[in-house]
Amino acid sequence: MKLQKSLSLPLFLSVSFHTLLLVLFLGNWDFFKKEEEPYKPHYVTATLVDLKPKAKAQPQQTKEQVLDSKPYEDLKNNKKQEEQRRMEAEALVQQQKEQAAKDAAAEELKQQKVKEEQAKIAKAKAEKEAAEKKRKAEEEARKAEAAKKTKREQEAQEEQRRIQAAQQKEAKHISDTNDEANTKSYEEMLIERVEQNWSRPPSARRGMEVTLEVNMLPTGVVTGLRIIKSSGDPAFDRAAEQAVRRVDRFTEVMQIPPDIFEKYFRVFRFTFSPEDLRS
Repeated sequence: MKLQKSLSLPLFLSVSFHTLLLVLFLGNWDFFKKEEEPYKPHYVTATLVDLKPKAKAQPQQTKEQVLDSKPYEDLKNNKKQEEQRRMEAEALVQQQKEQAAKDAAAEELKQQKVKEEQAKIAKAKAEKEAAEKKRKAEEEARKAEAAKKTKREQEAQEEQRRIQAAQQKEAKHISDTNDEANTKSYEEMLIERVEQNWSRPPSARRGMEVTLEVNMLPTGVVTGLRIIKSSGDPAFDRAAEQAVRRVDRFTEVMQIPPDIFEKYFRVFRFTFSPEDLRS
């Protein structure tokens, strides 16, 4: 519109000037010929002032000339181009808006996926932590139960050991009692064999005492004899040795159980005194 307004006034003046020349040429050419005087510039000025209303009286002709002129076509083309550029600009703006809307939707979808992924990761982490916590609790419970079971087993084993120890002690007491009784019986048999060969010497006096140590085999054969405590009287000591040596073999030993023999009779001691023979 500004371009149209800027071109209207020059175009109007140009058309008016050409119209004026055409009128002068057709209507008043003879008048100018009759004038003897040379052409003066003030006539042109006066004529232009007089013809000004005539230019206004013919607006339709001027419009038709403008419509048929090349500048009008250029103006029309310029308007079309401007309209096309406007439409292209609007289309570009619309395209940009649509693209921005697509980008916003895509970004929103991306953020939504990120949030969903984060929620998924957080859920998986929470489930893993809960499972680990449960596993640890179960492990602690198993350990506690195992500790209780171990303690009960240890207490039961300890009680069993106490019972076994008591039983063993009782059995040992019974065995020792039996062994003692049996040992006494076996000792009496051996002492009886030696007493049969014991002869007190004339030098024997009350208070004398000699102890002999005898080594024997399970068959009753004497493999060693020695004085471990003297009476102080050589005759008394020799009489005691002779009483043991006269026993060729203690056959009674063969009746003794092996464990009792090893414990009490493999190495056996005889004690002699003038009052009595003791072991």
